[in-house]
Amino acid sequence: MQSSEKLNLTTKLAFGAGDIGPALTANILVFFLMPFFTNVAGLSPGIAGSILFVGKISDAINDPIIGVFSDRTQTKWGRRIPWMIMAAIPFGITFFLQWIVPKFSDNPSFNNNLLFIYYMIIGIVFNIFYTSVNLPYQALTPELTQDYNERTSLNSFRFSFSIGASILSLILAGAIFQVYQGNNQEKYLILGVISTIFSTLPLFWCPLIIKERGYQPLLNTQQRKITAFIFIGIATIFILYSLFTLINSNSGEDSLTAVICLLIGAFIALMAWSLIIAKTEPHLLQPPLGNTEENINNNLTFFQQLKIVFENRPFLYVIGIYLCSWLAVQLTASILLYFVVNWMGLPDAEFPKVAIAVQGTALVMLFVWQKISNKLDKKIVYFLGSTIWIIAQIGLFLVQPGQTFLLYGLAILAGCGVSVAYLIPWSMIPDVIDLDELNTGERREGIFYGFMVLLQKFGLAFGLFLVGIALEASGFIKPIEGGEIPIQPESALWAIRLVVAPLPAVVLLGGIILAYFYPITREYHSQIRLQLQEKKQPTVNK
Repeated sequence: MQSSEKLNLTTKLAFGAGDIGPALTANILVFFLMPFFTNVAGLSPGIAGSILFVGKISDAINDPIIGVFSDRTQTKWGRRIPWMIMAAIPFGITFFLQWIVPKFSDNPSFNNNLLFIYYMIIGIVFNIFYTSVNLPYQALTPELTQDYNERTSLNSFRFSFSIGASILSLILAGAIFQVYQGNNQEKYLILGVISTIFSTLPLFWCPLIIKERGYQPLLNTQQRKITAFIFIGIATIFILYSLFTLINSNSGEDSLTAVICLLIGAFIALMAWSLIIAKTEPHLLQPPLGNTEENINNNLTFFQQLKIVFENRPFLYVIGIYLCSWLAVQLTASILLYFVVNWMGLPDAEFPKVAIAVQGTALVMLFVWQKISNKLDKKIVYFLGSTIWIIAQIGLFLVQPGQTFLLYGLAILAGCGVSVAYLIPWSMIPDVIDLDELNTGERREGIFYGFMVLLQKFGLAFGLFLVGIALEASGFIKPIEGGEIPIQPESALWAIRLVVAPLPAVVLLGGIILAYFYPITREYHSQIRLQLQEKKQPTVNK
């Protein structure tokens, strides 16, 4: 009989909140960083694509390195929580530094060269701290519960917060673009400041509540209550200030400030509430999963561990599924603003609404797919969602300027499929880690998650580089600050349409093929769990 490893609501909420920062920043970067480079910083699309390419490659390289270090970290609080706490503040600072346009020289050509170096260095450093926060966080999933359905539920909470944060970032961007309509540099700078606050603050919620299996919590019960009361005081100040500002508001800027302060106060109050009522699950008081101490002291080299990981055939399928899903998401997202403005002829303030239609639908459908996955195998759910998504991509290629209502309809349809890209691959990985433990007797969450994201980022780096090169090669005309939106040549419009729809559809088809061969079904995973329990709890009489 398998023991139940159900998780409390406060644990799921705190775990979900841990993905707000990475999701919000990733969403802002994928939607707005390329347009910021070309339309505000004045860089060519090719140079902008090169910056994103270098950043993603460096990010991919540091993933397995940090994954191994995380696996080998030993503190009284565990292997993952200390990484999240230490990297949170540098993560926020380096994210903000990407949204300023320093002037190094009066010589435009020389200044652009220095801007290229500046954005490349800041991007590399930011990605180091991004990985230091996000990779240990991701590796918590299999440690918190071994229950097949509970893992899917946990990931539903995670990606509810993730998609919610993405939607919030687009709402904020839309409001900022509406209020600050004049200076492009000013509105992107304000977007950077506000996004930094909303992405850094939630990074502390998860480690303050979550307890790693077999380790001490970061705060004991008394310390949690003291921290909660401090948070209540801070939340009260923010809420009172927001109400005072809203009552005395004389401009759109004042109203926006009031709403932001109200959201910050409400979020801190929710953190305080969860700290007060949080309880630790009984199964998390048990010793850590696997032989983690032996993992620290073993003599396996990095490349020997890499060989073991890639001999896990189901893991290779999950990598491929994840790469295809997210490459489709990122290709569409990185070019979508150009598509809305340059092909559809809509103002840039309309773009966040289109993106919200996609991600808002994805948020709602996340719960629908989670319920369906309780009845069907995960790969069947992926088949269904991806098929809907491909239909939407084909429609997106065919939509014409002036068909705005159809554009929103296709965005909603795409959102129905996008949610499986969030939910299913990350629900598969813990099952793959269980299989690896059964075969080797060791748990290597960090290295599995690290190499999964490494290959994904190599693919994304190549994709984003192609986007920049395609725009430049097609003759894309950069806007001039304060000037009218230029009319793009036919070649540039074709490049935008091909990248936004047909290319992601082909990639998704590859994901469906890989999912077909994924071998871990619900029944197979139940057998894995049973055999693991038999190994850990051998019978007395033989």
